[in-house]
Amino acid sequence: MECSSEIDALHKVLREAEALENHDKKAIEDTIKTYLRVTHIAMGYKGVWIWHHCNFDSEEVEDIYGGSIVQTDKNGAVREGSS
Repeated sequence: MECSSEIDALHKVLREAEALENHDKKAIEDTIKTYLRVTHIAMGYKGVWIWHHCNFDSEEVEDIYGGSIVQTDKNGAVREGSS
């Protein structure tokens, strides 16, 4: 899939993934807008991200843990340090 950024790609996946089709769409949107956390893995990795949410009080998304994103864009960001 083509997206303008790793964040856009994650949002698209959360909105359209077959694995999440039975989840409450409003709860997913609320999680995307308010509770999503994305971290770029540092130390010279290009386009490798981890994500999770912290919407712990929502039963509708409690079984969504998180995951990783591998950005294949050759012009993707590279971080040399940690945050």
